[in-house]
Amino acid sequence: MRKQVIILLILASICIKPTSIFANGTSYFEEPTTPTGHVLPLEESVISIESEKLYIEIEQEGEVSSYQMMLANIRVIYEMENKTEEDLLVPIAFPQPGMSSEWSVDLDGTDISITGNTPFYPEELIGNKPHREWIDPRTGQTYSFRGYDLIGESGKLGAKTFNITLNAKSRHTLTIEYKADLGIDERANLHPIYRLDYLLHPASYWSEFKNLDIEVKVPKRASVYVNLPLQKEGNTYVGAFGTLPEGNLVVFLSPHSGLLFNLFTSRTVALLALVIMLPIYYVIIRLMKRTSLKHQKGISLIILGIFALAGLDIVRHKILGYPITIVQYILYIICLLILWWMWSRVFRKNGKLERNNND
Repeated sequence: MRKQVIILLILASICIKPTSIFANGTSYFEEPTTPTGHVLPLEESVISIESEKLYIEIEQEGEVSSYQMMLANIRVIYEMENKTEEDLLVPIAFPQPGMSSEWSVDLDGTDISITGNTPFYPEELIGNKPHREWIDPRTGQTYSFRGYDLIGESGKLGAKTFNITLNAKSRHTLTIEYKADLGIDERANLHPIYRLDYLLHPASYWSEFKNLDIEVKVPKRASVYVNLPLQKEGNTYVGAFGTLPEGNLVVFLSPHSGLLFNLFTSRTVALLALVIMLPIYYVIIRLMKRTSLKHQKGISLIILGIFALAGLDIVRHKILGYPITIVQYILYIICLLILWWMWSRVFRKNGKLERNNND
């Protein structure tokens, strides 16, 4: 028995050692930071935005390679006022260079067609206070993103364009709805970190802007960091601003991941926990000698099932970096086989002892 445990620990150490090498590798397609948000006038503006109500709901779209794909359902409502004496045809752009879908634009209940896409330099949309660093919402620690960061590049960012007509001396309600993918970094930390940038800076291009209300709903039990002073109410973050905030809205999110796996922040510790289950289980079933054989089998099988599920909780996440991710599944199967072998070996002995005692 001891030889098998030693062999397994050696195998685990071999697996753990490359983890530090491939910790920044990934078998999952890495999305860059995908900024979104706020209407931008394409011509010098004489229109004021009297209020903006921003609703963001972040939800799980599905799973790829055991990781959740997250998207944001975004709905923004503008109260716009034309204070001039004439009707105005206003060309508008809405920055959204990332992946998005299900667009809907309407003015006072009338659908507005999207006419095209216009490129902007990042500094035109982001302003003088870009939030370039990433933050792990589980720890609050700032770190440098080592992948391709769309905001940090000098290339242009796209914006969808459309035209609206605003009547003289009138207020109008402009509503925009769409779904947007979140940026993701699943290389730097054990748990993936998602990021959503909503660009508030373009609001400064209007003649006047006031009364911003923000509501961000996130998945339950997720770890969240929001850069603006929003108040947490359950799993919703809300805030009201009389004027335009200095920075853009940035949300970092790390979803809750299983039961046991969610407790770890280190890949190495998570992998060691999987291996350490073996001697712990062996000790437990050995300590059950004083109970009847029937009770021993029943209780030990329940514990075996708990250990197996706990191991699956750990191993279904990528505790090893690409390209050796598949090794963790092989390691898990080996662990299961050894757990079962331990159970069979102990109860073969206990069964023999009980039969001898009965004789």
